Amino acid sequence: MPDDFEVGIVGAGPAGSCCAQVLGEAGVRVALFDHSHPREKPCGGLIENRVVNEFDIPRELLENQVKWILAERFKFRAKLFFKPPMFLVSRKDYDYYLLQRALENKSIAFFGEKVTKVMKEGKSWTLKTSKDRHVKVKSLIGADGSPSFIRRHVSSPIPSRFVFSTVGYNFACSNDYIERSFARNTIEAYFPRKYVKKGGYLWIFPKRNSVNVGIGGVEAGKKLRQSLEEFIYSHPAGKRLKHLEGHLYAHTVPTIWMDDFYNLPCAGDDWALIGDAAGHVNSIAGAGIYYAMKGGTLCGSALLDGDIHLFEKYWREEYGDELVHGAKTVLKFYGSPGFLLWLQYAFGNYLGRLFSG
Repeated sequence: MPDDFEVGIVGAGPAGSCCAQVLGEAGVRVALFDHSHPREKPCGGLIENRVVNEFDIPRELLENQVKWILAERFKFRAKLFFKPPMFLVSRKDYDYYLLQRALENKSIAFFGEKVTKVMKEGKSWTLKTSKDRHVKVKSLIGADGSPSFIRRHVSSPIPSRFVFSTVGYNFACSNDYIERSFARNTIEAYFPRKYVKKGGYLWIFPKRNSVNVGIGGVEAGKKLRQSLEEFIYSHPAGKRLKHLEGHLYAHTVPTIWMDDFYNLPCAGDDWALIGDAAGHVNSIAGAGIYYAMKGGTLCGSALLDGDIHLFEKYWREEYGDELVHGAKTVLKFYGSPGFLLWLQYAFGNYLGRLFSG
């Protein structure tokens, strides 16, 4: 492949891979960069039924069908039914599948290299990588998460007050143990102030041969890890996991609590931001898989329609209201009015939507 491309996408997660797939199917020459793919994340990997249907996700990737959520807050426990059900996936396997599906298109070149420098030269961008490769592209897409390197060059970073930390374990275990220790087709979420003092929650997601447990909140990652360990060794729900061995993961996620953030543009004359890099995440639960995939697809469609600015119109029409609602609600949900909102969401059977996206 030549080192000149029409589009450069930095980040090959769900947003970047979906954008690349749309462009690749149209024969657009795409350079796709990601130096750490595929990888696991603290993310529990919960996806909605609309993700499976809209993006034709193979059933073999769905590790557990989720029909219930057991949630605990204010010493109140509720087990709520999901209709339609949701699904759990391994982020490593899921992201790998999306990338390979995109790479079936021969016009896409994948570089497992880190982009270390971005330069605007006339009507094109030049990207330098960790292997001293220089690639020129006409349009640049940032799909590289909340600490987006690309965002710093085309716009401004997401303010630190809107970036939360997440820490989690993936514990490997037998399917027999999961069936004995966890309710079938059920995920769990806990909001105890003892462990999450400044807003956030803990989750337990049983999968096929592993259990994902994690914590997200406004505190520093080190403090969150301590709280997670304390939960595992002292809370009745966590004690089921304390004898298991797993890998620890840490990540950041945008959590937007001022709706005017979404007045900021996600596209310019020759650039766009998608997924976490755009701040497109459910603010209450920190979930963004659907918005990443949908946003990547819409960004690719805007380029094919001849004007990358159209991405602004497309994403706002498709899911903008959901993001704005989350930004307006998140402080109330975790603040003093939280109890009333909790009851409203719980008995309205809407709670499960907070953990997807």
